[in-house]
Formats: sequence, C-alpha cells, structure tokens
Amino acid sequence: ASAAASSPLPSTHTATVPSRRLAACAVASALLCSSSSSSVVGASRPVVSAAARTRPAAAFLIPRTQTPGAAAAAAAAPLRPLRMSSSSSSSAASEPSAADPSDAAISDVPIAQNLEGVRSRIAACLSAHNLPPSSARLVAVSKTKPLNLLAAAYDAGQRHFGENYAQECMSKAEEMPDDVRWHFIGPLQSNKAAPLVKRVGLDKLACVETVSTMKLANKLNRAAGEMVAEAEEAEGEGGEKKKKTLGIYLQVNTSGESTKSGASPGPDLVALASSISRDCPHLSIDGLMTIGAPGDYTCFDALVQCREEVAEELGRDVESLDLSMGMSGDFEEAIKRGATSVRVGSTIFGARDYSNLGKK
Repeated sequence: ASAAASSPLPSTHTATVPSRRLAACAVASALLCSSSSSSVVGASRPVVSAAARTRPAAAFLIPRTQTPGAAAAAAAAPLRPLRMSSSSSSSAASEPSAADPSDAAISDVPIAQNLEGVRSRIAACLSAHNLPPSSARLVAVSKTKPLNLLAAAYDAGQRHFGENYAQECMSKAEEMPDDVRWHFIGPLQSNKAAPLVKRVGLDKLACVETVSTMKLANKLNRAAGEMVAEAEEAEGEGGEKKKKTLGIYLQVNTSGESTKSGASPGPDLVALASSISRDCPHLSIDGLMTIGAPGDYTCFDALVQCREEVAEELGRDVESLDLSMGMSGDFEEAIKRGATSVRVGSTIFGARDYSNLGKK
C-alpha cells in the first residue's frame, strides 16, 4: 500500500481527470450503501482491514478504459483486506483479518501447553546432568509469527523472544510490553544496526547474537553510544537511569559451512573478541552463539572450546560467557553439552509460514 502511495499512477489511472473523480465518488458511495444495507441482524458485513482503510484515494480509482457495467460491479464488491509486509510503515502493519481463513489455525496453536512442554524438557535435561535448574535460558523464536501468538506466550510467562529480521523485531518491540527482552538472532546488515538499537532501545534489546565482523560491531557501538549520551543527558535533567551497554554474542561458524555466517574458530575469533573489547566501549561481549550443522553435535563442543579461548584472551571467567546453541530439534543435546541459552521456535509456535513474508 505504501508503494502504491509513493509511485506515480500509470496513464490509465490519472487522478486529475474529472470523470475519474466521479468514478471514485461512485465507489465510495456504493461502499457506504453496502455497509448500511448489511446492518440487518445476521447480514454479512464486508471485512476491511486497517491497512485497506488507510489506502490512498488513488488506490480506489477506476481505470479510464473500464466500462460503466464493470465500474458498478467493482463498486458493489467488498474490499479485500491488504496484507502488508513488515517493510511497510508501522502505521500500516499487517493485522490478521477476521476474513482470513488462517486465523482459525493460528488461534488453535496451544502456546501455553507447548511452552510448558519445552520448559519441562529443559528442566528434565538439566536435572539428568546435575545442572542448576536456572542454568539454561529459553528464547522463544517468534520470527514471522503474529503478535497474538507472542501475547499468548507472554501471558504464559515467556519474556525472552528471538527475532531474525530487523524490521519485524522493531515493530514487535513497539507493540509488546516493555519487560520483554529481545534477542536478535538473524543476519544483521550494518545499515540496519542503528535503527534496530535506537527503536528497540538498550533496555529492551537484550542481545544481538550475530556479531562476527568489526564493521557490524562498530555500527552497533556507535548507535549504543548515541543512546547512552542521550540517556546521560536525560539523567542530568532528573531522568531515569538507563543501561549503558549493548549485549552482544560473537557468532561462530563451528561447522565450516559456506552457507553459515560467523567468525572462524581459533585466531580469527580471538582477534575479533580482543578488538571489540578494546575499541567498542558501548558493547558488552556476553557470550558466543552458533547454529551448527544439523545432527553434528561436535559443533556444540567446538563452541565450548571457543568460549575457553575467548575467556582467556579477555581475562574473563569462562562461566561469565553464555553459550547460545541448540534449537527445536536438538536443544536437549545442546544443554547436555553446555548450552546456557537455547533458541526454540516451531516447537512452541508451530511451523512457520513464509508465504507472506516481505523483505526485511
């Protein structure tokens, strides 16, 4: 819809022709009449999404070549709700429509039950390996999922959520309660770093888990520094004290696959950790993260080794660095091998649907 508003109309959609204005008025009148006639008890009312209601007038104009009969038919037909990608402005964000047949399936997802199942499995795994009950954090990966499912997870006590797309994370952070802690777990373009940090905020953005280059680290550090400066100015005027650093994890490519992002284990990773620690005062290296190859649990062992090397380089206690590893299919194995943070999505929210996912 935003693209339609910003792009020029083709010659058959010129809004300055008087007959076009009359046609637009006819459409609007027909819609009003249709809505009024549907006020009878039991009558079916056309469902118009918020995005459709905010469409510019140009979106309702009839091509100059359309016949009067076709124009009348178009005027009588109810508007179809628009699906907006998260790349659109937040004011036109996608909203599930009552006419959307997928809504029933969404509402049937037993979020609370699924969450309890995952938590029980985490607790059982920790107990079986004599690990403290709170030594593994659950991050609910909610990418592509609608807000009502996140709200259900929140109501069931979940506070840490993971998102893969910057725009989606920013939009959801503005809608969800302020005590939610967001983990950014997807590839982050350097030009999206500042908007992500500033819109989500240092208090709510718990961690960017995918830092593997100094370029991205510098962008995040600069954005966090600007946020800190603004917070300090507000504090000087009696404002609330704010968090001073942005947490990051160093992403490691433990599988060596060309399709996976991350720093290479060994000297490259150690050098990256050293440079960030020295040159990025507004970043806090809070842990390491890996995706690993499916079924190859040696990737988890490799991350454990990487943590020891990074801790030694930074003069840190090994236990002060988190290990983010393990997903829906292997989080128990990851906990067994030392994970302190697991990222579970489909087991909680159901299979993902990418069909309506816009460019993030």
